[in-house]
Amino acid sequence: MRDVRAAILGFGNVGRELAKALSRRAEYIAKHTGYMVTLNLIATSKGYIEFGRDWRERVLEYAMRYEAGDRGFLKPLEDLWKIMDALMPNIVFIAIPPSYGDGEPNISIYRGFIERGINIITADKTGLALRYSELISGAKKKGIYIGYRATVMAGTPAIDVIRGVRGREIRVIRGILNATSNYILSLVENGLGYKEAIERAIKEKLAEPDPRIDVEGIDAAAKLAILANEAGLGTSLNEIGRKPLTEISEDDVRKARREGGAVKYIAYADIRRRELRVSPEILGPDDPLAHVTKNYNGLTIDLEEDRITLIGPAGPAWRTANVMITDFIEYTSIKDVLETLASPN
Repeated sequence: MRDVRAAILGFGNVGRELAKALSRRAEYIAKHTGYMVTLNLIATSKGYIEFGRDWRERVLEYAMRYEAGDRGFLKPLEDLWKIMDALMPNIVFIAIPPSYGDGEPNISIYRGFIERGINIITADKTGLALRYSELISGAKKKGIYIGYRATVMAGTPAIDVIRGVRGREIRVIRGILNATSNYILSLVENGLGYKEAIERAIKEKLAEPDPRIDVEGIDAAAKLAILANEAGLGTSLNEIGRKPLTEISEDDVRKARREGGAVKYIAYADIRRRELRVSPEILGPDDPLAHVTKNYNGLTIDLEEDRITLIGPAGPAWRTANVMITDFIEYTSIKDVLETLASPN
C-alpha cells in the first residue's frame, strides 16, 4: 500500500465535508486504488492545522469544532507557500470561495501549485472560468493532474458527458447550471415574489447572504465557460453576456408554468457561432429543461443530428465532496504515468 500526501485549502462547507469523507472512506479508497491517503494539512484564510498519522480522528473533531464557531485550534497562517514547500503534498484539494472580479488570490494560488508540480483537485471555478487554457496547458507541461468535475453540476457528471462526445461536432450547449436560481423560480411559480423567494433560499442556505452571484448569472456563466472550453471553444467568463434572473416578471413565470412550460435561467453556448450568454428564457412544454425543478440542474448538448439530455442533482456540499473523491480516484489511476512525465530523467 502506497501513501498519497494530501492537503485541503479551504474549510467551509465543502472543505469540511471533504475532510470528513476522506476520513470515513479512507479504506474504501485504499481498497480500490492501492493508495492510502494521508491528510497532512488544512489551510484557510483564518489559519491552518497540520496532521500526522492520527489525522482521521482529529479531522472529524476539528470539523465539528469549526462548525460550532471554534477557531482556537488554528495556527496563524502567515505564508502559505512556506508551509507547502515544507510539506510538499502530492495533491491539494481546493475548496475556497470564488473571486470572479480580478480572479485573485485564486489564480495566483493555482499558478503556485502548478509551478511546484503539486497535483490539483478543485471545486472552485475561478481559475478555469478565467484562465482555462493557461492552467490546463501549464499543468500538462509540468505533468500534473487537474481534476475539476466538482466545478459544474457537482452531483451530476456534466464534464464527463462533454468529454464523452469529443471528436463529434458539438453545436450548442444549453443548461440550467445554477440550482439556486432554479429553486427560486420554483418558489415564484408557487406564488412567492422574487424578494421572498430569494430570502427563503438564503434562509435555507441554498444561497449566500449576498445572492448576486446566483441571480445575476455569474455562477452559471463561470460554469458555462468551463463547459465551453471543455468542448473546444477557448473562452472566459468575461466574454459571456448576462441578464439578471428577475428580468422576466413574476406573472410571466407563473403564466409559463400554467401553459405547460416554464421560465428557466439558461446558460447558452453556440459553439460554431461563438455566442455565449446567461439569461432567463420562456421554454415550451416540449423542452426537457422546462421540467427541471427545484435544486436540480439540467443540460442539453446538440451535436450533428442528435441531442443528449442530462438531468440530475447539484449540491449540497457532501455531493461536491464526493465528486472530488471521484477525481482523486482518477488521479491515483494515472499517478505513476504523471510522475514519469514529470521526471527530469
